[in-house]
Amino acid sequence: MPVAFFRFRCALAAAAIAATLGPARAEEAPERIAERLPVRRQCFSTSQTREKIEAHKLTEPLACMRAAALELSGEALGARLCWLEELFIYEISVLRPDGRIVKLLFDAATGKPHSSRTNN
Repeated sequence: MPVAFFRFRCALAAAAIAATLGPARAEEAPERIAERLPVRRQCFSTSQTREKIEAHKLTEPLACMRAAALELSGEALGARLCWLEELFIYEISVLRPDGRIVKLLFDAATGKPHSSRTNN
């Protein structure tokens, strides 16, 4: 096969990659880049959760589980302590009467609902 054909294929592949990636954003401000990044969440093991509850005087997860079950008229399945957006939150999984599992977030310091909800 002629060399020109291979050069054409390479140029075509490069153009396809460039079109997929979009325009370069080298001049974009760091604040704008941070806005596009996903929120990082770190969740803790059971033993780490116990330590964090004691060290930071957090609300017991059972209280948040009861509140979540009442709010959705469902059954609380479990709770995880996580660090999200500079605060401790409990992620409570609730089985709704229609069979769907919903995750509610509670502020672990106050025991009050956080603004996010995830449907599975």
